[in-house]
Amino acid sequence: MRNKWLVCVVGLALLTISATPQQDIIRLENRVNQMETRMYSIENSLRMLEQQSRLGAGSQRGLSVEDLARLRAEIQTLQVRLADDECALARLDERTLTAAMRTARQKSAGRTDPCRANSEMPLRLPDRD
Repeated sequence: MRNKWLVCVVGLALLTISATPQQDIIRLENRVNQMETRMYSIENSLRMLEQQSRLGAGSQRGLSVEDLARLRAEIQTLQVRLADDECALARLDERTLTAAMRTARQKSAGRTDPCRANSEMPLRLPDRD
């Protein structure tokens, strides 16, 4: 009876020992597959970035002087509109302040913002094309 128990224990030990390396191999294989997938993803991302940079460099060369001048003019127009909108917001903000808050803000600011100084002036909406 003792021999049977010994055989069973030894058999279970051998199964456990032989199963562990197999599980380690499977885990290792899964990990390698994950790493390969990540590397493939990184390679694809790099390839796409290279293509985009080539396309971007090619399109910059295709800009004419007129196109560049038109883009600069549009940017300047947008900057003027942005400044007008910021001034209008400052006027509206000034209008919502109480007299005490307005006086306190003027004292703390040190200099007078032209937009806030003329807060009662009507707001001017730009002409939209």
